[in-house]
Amino acid sequence: TTNLLFQFLTNQAGFDSGFAISNTTTDPFGTAPQSGPCKLNYYGGTTGGGAAPAAQTSAVIPSGAQLVSVLSSGGNYGIAATPGFQGYMIAQCSFQMAHGFAFISDVGANRVSEAYQALVLDSSMGSRTIFFSEVLAH
Repeated sequence: TTNLLFQFLTNQAGFDSGFAISNTTTDPFGTAPQSGPCKLNYYGGTTGGGAAPAAQTSAVIPSGAQLVSVLSSGGNYGIAATPGFQGYMIAQCSFQMAHGFAFISDVGANRVSEAYQALVLDSSMGSRTIFFSEVLAH
């Protein structure tokens, strides 16, 4: 498994966030391809003080594929929209070597945007190449 922390996501105050989770078990290093779903756990709230959305689980993400979603409209692999959400999300993926990317922009991405890599919350997975895998991202 891989656990990813998306430190801040928002669909409030004229902003929207998108995120991608890549299943990188297809590679040139001989890694065994893996597939599985990701459970998305939301922490924070929604516009007007509502509770964070309930956790949702994606369909199976094949090796070499990406789950891609936007808070306002949802995404592939069965991920529903979470309009008005603001907070953080922890993705629990049922495959090793998941990596995440997120962006925040004004709605329509006309004036401003910011992007970051999700933090990997797990300890090192050992050697995929000749080096130990890195944890967390900057």
